[in-house]
Amino acid sequence: MRHLLVVALVATFCRQAVGLSAFLYMSVHHSGFHRDIHYNLKFGGVGRMSCELLLIQQFPAAMYVDTDQLTNMKKFKKINSYVPLYVDVEKPASKSSPFSVYLFETVRREVNITLPIHFRYHDPSERKFERIQIESPSLHLQCNRGVNGKAQPLKGSETHRFPCASSAQIYDYDKLDRAEHCDWQEVEFSNVPTVISVLIPVGNSASYRFVLPATILVSWIGSIYLIYIIVKSGKRVNKKLL
Repeated sequence: MRHLLVVALVATFCRQAVGLSAFLYMSVHHSGFHRDIHYNLKFGGVGRMSCELLLIQQFPAAMYVDTDQLTNMKKFKKINSYVPLYVDVEKPASKSSPFSVYLFETVRREVNITLPIHFRYHDPSERKFERIQIESPSLHLQCNRGVNGKAQPLKGSETHRFPCASSAQIYDYDKLDRAEHCDWQEVEFSNVPTVISVLIPVGNSASYRFVLPATILVSWIGSIYLIYIIVKSGKRVNKKLL
């Protein structure tokens, strides 16, 4: 009888592992150079397993995240993120490189994550807009048994070494490379997430010949006017002192 009970429990748990499903719905909110990516994840077949999830979002050079902004969000428990490098928010797209952002969360039936994103300025071009594509992230899980807390591998899933969830608590830029790595199992989404395209305005290179001289002329006129006001005010002050 005991053997039958054990077999039944194992079979049930295996069905839960095999039947685990994940759906991703990704959308971009707001407009302009500063927006939000919203991830809506729905899970099925989790059962009594306790799982942690890792979303790995690849970003092109034309985009960036503000690590200071993410640090403030982490302090208010609004996000659990890890960026393995210092992000220079002032660099243009032509001098930047692609990078990854790691997002951690506990698996529930429905998980919502909002990540603030920003777009870099592009070099002037003949095109009015630049199309930037945001690929869907990859999903990785760590699952444990609900009874004894032992790691439970998911059948048919590849294992990869990525930063542990504890890396989200690293705030010092000098310690980013000290993040511990754990085994994560990759899980395919049951649906096909859509690749999002965003149009960003680009400066018109044809206007360069007009904009540059006009900018220099306005700057000189403003400087001369300020010098005139300063000299005039100085003379007025000197007369009052005398």
